[in-house]
Amino acid sequence: MLGYLYFEDEKNHIPTVSADLIKGSLAIGMIVGQLGFGLFGDALGRHRIYGKELLITILGTMLVILMPWKGLSHGGTIAWMACFRALTGFGIGGDYPMTSALSAEGNSFGSRAKLVLLVFANIGLGAMSAGITYVVLLAAFKSSIEKDIYHLQWVWRLLFGIGLVPLIFTVYFRMTMPESKPYQKYVAQETSLKADGKRGVKQQFQDFREYFSQWKHAKVLFAVSMSWFLYDIAYYGVNLNQSIILSKIGYGTASTPWGTLWNTAVGNVIVSSAGYLPGFYIGVFLPDVVGRVRLQFWASLVVAILYAIWAGVSKQAGTGGLITLFTLSQLVLNLGPNVTTFLLPVEVFPTRVRGTAHGIAAASGKAGAVVTSFAFGSLTDAIGLQGVLGFLAGVMALVSLVTLLIPETKGRSLDEIERGTIYIRAGREDEVSQSIPSTTGGSTPVLDAKTGTSQVSVGAVHD
Repeated sequence: MLGYLYFEDEKNHIPTVSADLIKGSLAIGMIVGQLGFGLFGDALGRHRIYGKELLITILGTMLVILMPWKGLSHGGTIAWMACFRALTGFGIGGDYPMTSALSAEGNSFGSRAKLVLLVFANIGLGAMSAGITYVVLLAAFKSSIEKDIYHLQWVWRLLFGIGLVPLIFTVYFRMTMPESKPYQKYVAQETSLKADGKRGVKQQFQDFREYFSQWKHAKVLFAVSMSWFLYDIAYYGVNLNQSIILSKIGYGTASTPWGTLWNTAVGNVIVSSAGYLPGFYIGVFLPDVVGRVRLQFWASLVVAILYAIWAGVSKQAGTGGLITLFTLSQLVLNLGPNVTTFLLPVEVFPTRVRGTAHGIAAASGKAGAVVTSFAFGSLTDAIGLQGVLGFLAGVMALVSLVTLLIPETKGRSLDEIERGTIYIRAGREDEVSQSIPSTTGGSTPVLDAKTGTSQVSVGAVHD
């Protein structure tokens, strides 16, 4: 739409580098937000930070919508969109560690995984809703756009504006949400017992450094971050090439601007329906049945195989075969590593570093998306779709291998995760019973919540 409105002298097409800058700016903003809000959520508490990311998202989106209708040069248009999409991304990125931590630390909805992933599944629902909204707006403005292409201004601004409605409705509830009980118990209460009784960014850096100075913890942070990074390369790599499939089934470029935009809008809905949205909701239930690590390992391996098959038949396959492979790969991607890469970072670490670690993992994933956004156009030109799919098959195989470094959290309570029980060797459950402190006094070994190492508690009363 921006191409038709602001780049008529460029054949209604935004140059590749400029288009990549608009797309990539959102992801870059998200990386900063994920890292920043994760850190401050752990340092200052969920209650003090939650809701601020939503205000930033609303502000950034409003500024995008308020872009001048006329008078901007090509460079001005790109700069405006990139700058305020980055601001929007900063707020959206902050939502990842904050919402995931509060979901994991909230009252369970049947299970911790189900609550976290039901919240996460709203990304898929939002994508589908955006696609449907786009279709409705194009249909409503069809005659107006066909008379004057300039009326597309209303479509793109309303598309963003309607998205603000649910955000505005949830501001009050986020701002008034109480502090999570695990944060009060494991972080705020302990901080109050220290000599200074203060907690801030300096203390958070100290806790982070202390916890991840142990290789067994640092290894897991590396694994959840790298698996998310690799997954996003594969996920966005396929999505950036989905136009080939859509053009095969008749949803490519049309003879009129409105027809091209209509095909794009309907194509977005088809993509969301074909494995994307169903995968989110199937994935809500699988981690408690299969296990988080096992689900991520096997689903990633299956996707690698599907991509390898797709690469092998891409030149010979008909429309039906391409759609089948695309739908299957999207389905397995979204019911497997899509949900587990979000869930595992919020489960494998204790409360005091949970937000920071999830922010690092999420930012790593978004870094993969940035790499893909800027590099895959050139890569596709160089080696073609067949080569790209073969490359992505290898990437997903690497996701499976990295997953083996992550401990399983299925069936583990937050208290067990806090005490480092997930790191105790299989078949040595006696170590768990020995690590539970006595409430009657005496000298009892306990697992330190920050380091996971054994300490001695003398006459202490613990929960």
